[in-house]
Amino acid sequence: MALWKSKTPPRIRGLNEIGRYAIGIQWTDGHDSIFPLENLRRSCPCNACANAIEGQIPATAQRLLQLSRLGDAAVYLEWVDGHETLYTTAQLREICRCALCVQEPERPITGD
Repeated sequence: MALWKSKTPPRIRGLNEIGRYAIGIQWTDGHDSIFPLENLRRSCPCNACANAIEGQIPATAQRLLQLSRLGDAAVYLEWVDGHETLYTTAQLREICRCALCVQEPERPITGD
């Protein structure tokens, strides 16, 4: 479970692709998150996926065609296989699995 517990939605300072396998988000509160694309696809909150994709995910379902920030509210992902995913900033912050968020601060990969 992530440590973020604010009543106001988290805000993104920066959004970028990290190689071909992850995206990075820098939050305005100084926190940094790295999301592997496979995890983002597996956790897709749309009605069709229902946040529960199991088994092997085809390579085309793990590659991005487009990554867009939708103001301060959401991030849009378009996958090579044609699927589209929309994450709110709160959903993304909730699924952050950095050392701090999973309560293993002695094993950090980010500065906060």
